Amino acid sequence: MTIGPIKAALGATLVGAALALATALPAAAQGNLQAVPRAGVSFANTVTTPATIKSIDKASRTVTFTTAGGATINAAAADSIGNLDRFPAGTAVDVSYNEVVNVLNLRQKGPGSRLARQEAGKDDAADTAAGRFTMTVVGVDLATNKVSLVDSAGGEVHTYAATEVATQDMLKKIKPGDTVIGLRTPLMVTAITPAK
Repeated sequence: MTIGPIKAALGATLVGAALALATALPAAAQGNLQAVPRAGVSFANTVTTPATIKSIDKASRTVTFTTAGGATINAAAADSIGNLDRFPAGTAVDVSYNEVVNVLNLRQKGPGSRLARQEAGKDDAADTAAGRFTMTVVGVDLATNKVSLVDSAGGEVHTYAATEVATQDMLKKIKPGDTVIGLRTPLMVTAITPAK
């Protein structure tokens, strides 16, 4: 028996096994793909804005109002506001409320990030009404732990301060020019005064 035919048979077997693994492994690996979670940044924020009272639920102390920008906000009213009967529906007021702003940087890599950047450029009234937004980072001040954002279509610059250590660390990953998506969640109305 010569060694040549044995080597040829063994070589053919190894090539066949390698081809079988090469086609089976990528399919198996792709079946278990999961989105990589990306860490966002959260900011506590206080907003004071002109508004019009839409309704007040006295039993739950919930106030619904429309801001000058057209957003409808529904939030609990602090006990410190006192008697809510002073503000019937249709009253022009100045409202102060606390909110949490969560921001996710779309520059970070991960499954779906390219699609998310494309979708972020679209203006959707339903997203705006729900508190979702797309903004561009115009400034990051690491000395004071603040980030400044502007709507991608232009307008007012919003500056948020990072007060927690974890948030301050995340600011280091945000750069001017980045596109961010976010969500504003109103928590509590802290003051209502008649409009000036």
